[in-house]
Formats: sequence, C-alpha cells, structure tokens
Amino acid sequence: MSSVVTVSILMPVKNGEKFINETVSSISEQSYSDWELIIVDDHSTDSTVDIISSFCGEDSRIRQYTNPGQGILPALEYALSQANGSYVTRMDADDLMPKDRIQLMVNAISSQPTKTIVTGLIRYFGLKVSDGYRAYEEWINDINLQNRQWTQVYRECVIASPNWMIRREELDLNQLQYPEDYDLVFDWYQKGFHIHCIPKVTLYWREHPDRTSRNNSNYQQRAFFNLKIQKFIELDLQNGNLCLWGNNLKSQLTKHILKSENIPFRQFDLTNYQSLTAVKDVKLLVAVWPDPAQRKKIEAFLHENGLEQGRHWWYL
Repeated sequence: MSSVVTVSILMPVKNGEKFINETVSSISEQSYSDWELIIVDDHSTDSTVDIISSFCGEDSRIRQYTNPGQGILPALEYALSQANGSYVTRMDADDLMPKDRIQLMVNAISSQPTKTIVTGLIRYFGLKVSDGYRAYEEWINDINLQNRQWTQVYRECVIASPNWMIRREELDLNQLQYPEDYDLVFDWYQKGFHIHCIPKVTLYWREHPDRTSRNNSNYQQRAFFNLKIQKFIELDLQNGNLCLWGNNLKSQLTKHILKSENIPFRQFDLTNYQSLTAVKDVKLLVAVWPDPAQRKKIEAFLHENGLEQGRHWWYL
C-alpha cells in the first residue's frame, strides 16, 4: 500500500557490496526524515541484496526491488514508477550524502517555481583523486555557483548524476539514452528548466577503480561526444554555418561525428581564427581549452565580434 511522502530517493545498484552500507547509512542519518529510498538491484552477483534486505528490515522507508530489465536506465525507470514522493532525487550506491542534504534541497525547491532543478556543490573523495577529477570538481562547482550551466552544457555534464532534486511530475526518464545523466540534463535544457544551486556541498562523490563511469563503454569520452554533438545538431545548430575551432582529440571526435551526420563545417585553429569574422550566421564549437590568459583573449575576440556564448558559440 502506497503512502505519500515528501521525497523519493531513487538508487540503482549492481554489485555494490563494497560501499552500499555506507551509502544507505548516510541516507538513514539525514536530518530530514520524510523520505523513502527505492533501491532497484540490477541482478547483483555479490552480497548486495542481503545487505539491502537488512536495511529494509530495520527501516520501513527503505524498499528493495529487482530490475525488470538490464542496466541503469530500466532500473531508474522502475524506481520512479514505484515513487510516492512529491520530490525526487537520485543517489548512487557508492557515494555519500552530507547529513543536511535532503533538508537543504527540500527547502530550496519548495521556494522555487515549477521547472526548477535544485543541485549543490560536489566534493570528490577516495583513496586517490586524480588532478583531472579535481579540475572537474572545481569547474562544475564554479559554473553552478555562477549560474552558467546552459552556456557550458556542451563542455561537460553540468549537474552531477546523484546530486539533483526535481518535482516528481516534471521528471521524465522515458526515451533517454546513455550516458543517461547527460541526456537527462539535455532534456532539462531543451525544456527550459532553471537550475538553482545550493552553495554547500550536497554530494560526496567517491572515486574508486570500480566506478561504472570508469568501466562501462556507455560512459567513455566517445559516448559523451556522440551524445553532445547529436544534441547540438538537434537543439542549437539550426540554420547556422558551423565552425569548429581546434585541432586536437576533441576536434577529431567532433569531425568524425559531423561527417557521419553529413553536417558541413569549417575548421579553424589558434593561428587563423581571425578569419571567423568573415563567416555569416556562425555557430561555433570551441574544442580548445587553453590557459586562462589565452582563454580570456579568445573570449574577448568573440565578444568584440558580437558572438554571444550560449547563443553563437560553445566550449566542447
């Protein structure tokens, strides 16, 4: 029998025995108590199901199901179908919630208009967090604090997958493709959602060698590029004259995708970018990410020529 709660927490898991005890404990210890945790096991072969069952026996707010399909997407879809909350959030089975996360997010979203996504800051932790992940942590926190998510949406995923809250009736998980966290962000972008960022850490994101994002081809760079370039073509290219700025791995991936889609484009690099001024109705993808001084120079050049970030040009 279903009962109305304020927050539904969706958690897909597969072979999560190493960390799920810590993760669920961090949810059980939340300062805000009106939640339900819906865990959908994706056919684990370790002791994950037994660990979850022990939590279910101790706390009626925690429920366990078996994925009727295979993979994260059907697990999330099924979890949502079982949700009773007014608001929905997601959690992965290896991360941690700060004790006040749910309270902070409920307070924020309840004071925001419809079509609002609430997120917060992230902090990586683990045995060894690479410089690359630290750079991403700094970048995602910065763009969320400055409310620059949509101008940066083609560079990286601008909202961490286990770090958002939305009204239940506004969450649509149908027709998503992998990487599903990035595709969901594009769905919100297309529908004109506002993002409200809480200026506090609301996710401790665990870095470890068994992370799905490290070991599943659905979450490798090529998969992200396929998705972002397809979405750019669909949502922002329109009738513009496409230009690609850069000569590196990112530009090579982009060129391959554009050619496969029969999309014409012109390519520039740091030695000949001034000729961009001769292109009418330009839509520019900037595949370079140079040092801050050079970035400032590039952005000043684009601004001086009437090109607005998020309208005429985007970083990849």
